[in-house]
Amino acid sequence: MIIKERDLSVPLEILLALDRRSNLLNPQTNSIRQMVKGYEGECRFDALLKELTCECLIVNDLTLKISGQTCQIDSLLITGTGVTIYEVKNYEGQFIYTEDKLKILSTNKEISNPVYQLSRTTNLFRQLMEEQHANFQLHSSVVFINERFTLFNAPVNSQYILPTMLPYHLKKLTNERKALNKSHYTFAETLKQMDQTDLSFYSFPEYDWTGLKKGAFCRVCQTALGKPSGRICRCEICGFNELATAVILREISEYRLLFPEKKLTTHDGYDWTGRLFSKKSIRSVLKKNFELKGQSTGCYYE
Repeated sequence: MIIKERDLSVPLEILLALDRRSNLLNPQTNSIRQMVKGYEGECRFDALLKELTCECLIVNDLTLKISGQTCQIDSLLITGTGVTIYEVKNYEGQFIYTEDKLKILSTNKEISNPVYQLSRTTNLFRQLMEEQHANFQLHSSVVFINERFTLFNAPVNSQYILPTMLPYHLKKLTNERKALNKSHYTFAETLKQMDQTDLSFYSFPEYDWTGLKKGAFCRVCQTALGKPSGRICRCEICGFNELATAVILREISEYRLLFPEKKLTTHDGYDWTGRLFSKKSIRSVLKKNFELKGQSTGCYYE
């Protein structure tokens, strides 16, 4: 049972929006590609956990504040035998393990050992379990999800789950027979309620209203859209059709994400979408999806 689904993280949504609407530098676009690849790996692991037939609760993509410190959990699985924290890595290529370090085999470049971050997360989470009186066994593993990942000299009986080990790990979980009880469900819901967005980990490029491209973009290929044909927006590049109202709502949501401090008005929505849609269409979407505040010329939406 999935308690919390995985969505695109707010930082990644912001960066993707800026990538569409401005000219980012290569280091920034590289960072976006790495984040997208990581997200894709996490989604692949989600799909595998969904196939489990044992009694379990899945809580994805948690950001928790524990004892004044923030920790992030890619995937968390609760079964009758305990709680498992998964750090998911979508690394690709040949790596070597040496002296408790991971290095890219072709360049000898050292990368951060994910076990260190996982250890910190596990220690903080154990504190949280004590505070919540959650008396479950706690386990943690690093999952290397990409089939094109190889780790030479991998330590035996470590926290690493390599691609070839993953089917056996999932089979072991499927064979678990201990049932969940009310305390498991209560704890899972508590974690979901504690989840919060924390942007302090991320550094975003500076941007303002005037420096960003205005318009609407295809949901599939991210190409700039032209004016709608009736109620439909059709992408001239990939041919994807989408209701104009859905496009407007998506772009307005992006505006609110990038400019949370700004008041949302019909005119701003009209300008933000590149004046592709009539003010009447913009106003209609705002009325249906947001609450009107103020009166006359000073009104806005929240």
